[in-house]
Amino acid sequence: MRNIFKSISAIAIITAFASTFSFADAICYDLCMSCRNAERAENCNKIETTCNCPFVIDSAKSKNMGIEISKRKLIDDLIAGCDKSVCARTVTFQDGFYKNIEKGRTTLTRFELISKSGDAEQRALSMQPSAIKAANATVDSLTRRRSFLPIAPMSMECTERCDDCAGKLKKEPATMTPADSLRAAQAAAPATTPTTSPADSAQAPVDTVALAKAREDSIAKADSLRKAFCRVTETTCQCKAHEENTAALIALDKEIAEKTAIADSLVKIKPALLREDMARAIADSVQARCNTQGKCRYSITYTSKELALLEIRIEEDKPEPAPAAAAPTPTQAPAEVAKPEPAPEPVAPAAEPAVEACPQIEAPADTAEKDSEKEKKKDRIFYKVTEITYGNFGERSYYAKDYGRIKNLDEETGYEAGVSYLFRWYFYDGGAFSIGLGTFYHYKKFNYEFTPDEKYGIYYHNIGADIPISFRLGVPYIPILKPFISQTFNFHKPIFEVYKIETPPEDEMDEDAMMKSLASDATGIDFDMFDDVKTRFNAAKDLTFSVWLGFGVQITRHFSVEYQMNFGVATIGHAHKYVEDDYWRIVADFAW
Repeated sequence: MRNIFKSISAIAIITAFASTFSFADAICYDLCMSCRNAERAENCNKIETTCNCPFVIDSAKSKNMGIEISKRKLIDDLIAGCDKSVCARTVTFQDGFYKNIEKGRTTLTRFELISKSGDAEQRALSMQPSAIKAANATVDSLTRRRSFLPIAPMSMECTERCDDCAGKLKKEPATMTPADSLRAAQAAAPATTPTTSPADSAQAPVDTVALAKAREDSIAKADSLRKAFCRVTETTCQCKAHEENTAALIALDKEIAEKTAIADSLVKIKPALLREDMARAIADSVQARCNTQGKCRYSITYTSKELALLEIRIEEDKPEPAPAAAAPTPTQAPAEVAKPEPAPEPVAPAAEPAVEACPQIEAPADTAEKDSEKEKKKDRIFYKVTEITYGNFGERSYYAKDYGRIKNLDEETGYEAGVSYLFRWYFYDGGAFSIGLGTFYHYKKFNYEFTPDEKYGIYYHNIGADIPISFRLGVPYIPILKPFISQTFNFHKPIFEVYKIETPPEDEMDEDAMMKSLASDATGIDFDMFDDVKTRFNAAKDLTFSVWLGFGVQITRHFSVEYQMNFGVATIGHAHKYVEDDYWRIVADFAW
């Protein structure tokens, strides 16, 4: 028991110390920051020693950096975490740091969401991102600085005088010493002085020194006059001021051009910058509310396009249900159990609980998201389609392998069936374009002209590939039973064929020689050549191109039926030659 009391006392002391230290840490930070100013108080040395200011300030900087990093993560999650027009999210903070974000609930009605979203869009059009504001402010500041720099332009005379003085000051002639002047005079003496007498020779050095002295004085005087002239010029024309001003203007113009280019480039990404600023505003707002110890949860509703905050409210944790009271054991209070229960005293009827004047209906989860999904389904333009066709076709001739094309045939039956898989795009409410790939099957039965006997004839089965391309134009603004017309182009590639040229048995042919002769004359066939079922693969060049005009009804975008008439057939190679007047089909579409 004594150890338990010691443990409890130790925990209480540690808790009190920690809370005191946390409170003292905030006070120390304020005192340390005040001592960092230019005017230090008298007790700053004592404060820095007691509070350990470097450690306190570094700790605060580290915490601020951690908060900024967590806020940056929240901004990224807000930007990337909403794929609807309006989203409701629940943001969780722990000890002032962002923890996670998850789907939430909004209390706004659909009308409120629409109206507030419209207001947010209008505000976004008039807002300017902070990065663009800073760039424009920099350009304006530089432009104002430039406007204060220019001074009155110099006259032509001042320009020439300043240029003259600038050249003089940049390259001043070296001053000659007396010895240099003497040597220069002696070097020039033979060329300029004729033969002299001995007396003149004795006097020459004295004259040369005097000449050099006079020349040096003249140079010094001229230099002094030029310097005086340049001083007067500088006072009158302000040469150095103009030179410095010109250099400053050139540097400022260059900087203004660079900053203007940066501002123009930022304008091109204005929507992204604006979303960044709006996301930061949301993060700052939630961070300011959750800058506390412990767990903090807020529910926010915001738009996806502008990231405008429509609603923010605190999310209270639901209280856990109280555990059920344990049933008393037989050993608990046996005396009380044995006592008879006293007669119940009359109790006044309990007051009925007050009924809420306006009960709140629980808001549906992500109402805006559901509405957005409905709008997307309504505005959907792409569908995948399964198309089933059935029809009848006419044909007057047939190409038989190793024999050639057989003409003068009477058609008896001809059926077509096919299945295709298409992709369909709607370019307006009733108009669509489709393209795909499919397969077809043809069956045909011929009789010979002038031969009514059914024992003479040709039949074949053919399968191949099909590429359908169609355009559909329908009446807009009709939700169901929408009439339309269509234009379809089909590329048929026959692949494999099974056929047979039917003839009567030999005994019947011998008995009916006249019928055999008529059939042979009509078709040019020697019937003795064909006595069994034949097969063949169509050549690569055997192709058929057909054009169809259709009339139909689109019951919904998921199902439609139409009737198509053939408007022309073209063939390549030994393909089948269909008769367009007898060629029609019915088409049913199933889209999803």
